[in-house]
Amino acid sequence: MIRVARFTLAALMGAALVGCNDERRLVGADQRISAAGAGGPSMSRQIDETGPLVRHVVAAQATDAAISGGFGDHYVWLDPAARGNPKLFVFMPGTRNVPSSWLRLEQEAARLGYHVIGLAYQNEVEVIGVCTGSTDLDCSGKMRMEIIDGIDRSPFVNVTAANSIDNRLTKLLVYLDAQFPDEGWSRFLEDGAPKWSQIAVSGQSQGAGQAALIGKLRHVDRVVMFSGPPDARIVGEVDSWIGIGETPASKYFALFHQRDHVAAGIQQNLPAFDLLRFGEPVFAELSEPPYGGTHILTTDLRPTLGYDRPNAHQSTARDNNTPIGPDGVPLLRAAWRYLLGEPPHGGADDQ
Repeated sequence: MIRVARFTLAALMGAALVGCNDERRLVGADQRISAAGAGGPSMSRQIDETGPLVRHVVAAQATDAAISGGFGDHYVWLDPAARGNPKLFVFMPGTRNVPSSWLRLEQEAARLGYHVIGLAYQNEVEVIGVCTGSTDLDCSGKMRMEIIDGIDRSPFVNVTAANSIDNRLTKLLVYLDAQFPDEGWSRFLEDGAPKWSQIAVSGQSQGAGQAALIGKLRHVDRVVMFSGPPDARIVGEVDSWIGIGETPASKYFALFHQRDHVAAGIQQNLPAFDLLRFGEPVFAELSEPPYGGTHILTTDLRPTLGYDRPNAHQSTARDNNTPIGPDGVPLLRAAWRYLLGEPPHGGADDQ
């Protein structure tokens, strides 16, 4: 179990948690591409204090007619003015969540120079909902693998090859390269598949688990886990898929909330990625980058909607629950940027 120091946060939180809506707005091209593929970009020009972002909202079926609908649209971002980060950031939301609920985090990644994809994928079945207490030692691993590649392994999900994460991401990259050839999407493809060495994978809850497993299967640029992985088939025992593989532990980073209703599982799992080698978890609100070089950040900030379940679980990054300061800026923004590798104090991945 992770040994997390406890702090009294009342004084800090009383001053910091004056919430308000984020007043920043996007500027530039906003294009939603439907499965029908009709029409060109619809232009919206709004004021953004930090400059223009390009946003494409793409229906998954527009990239491949064999893909099923019902899991939200892909959200795609880039900052034309950003320099120095040639990588792709792919974010996968939690169970029954969609990329449109995580726009703040996606935009912050774009501000750091990433090409960004909020990936809509088949996530309607909660892994811990069906695997907790299962007699199948690899229940969660089989589910997660089928969600990634679409090969039938689990009785709890029915993911076709077309609906797999692999295919959805590949077809989206091919589509973006064809539709927007000047935006540089081709560098994230190699031999008709994602070029994983150029991709940082991330997610919240179930999406955090998918990102962690992708990192085990392929050598990716970075793995960033929000509120996860929560998998806990048996208390005190790490699920068999959890561990380091192709991507080294030095490239894994995590953020979780102390009052998350699945914190016990998260605290059980993170050491299995060898993350305590980089130091004990650090409270983001009581420190600042580089947080002593830790790869695990934690928080006890009050979620926007209060501490009732599942608010703490979502508050690490979800738009409607992540705490916002009086200036409209997410209180965890510095933590996000550290996890994503913002120079010069971003989480180091070369240890």
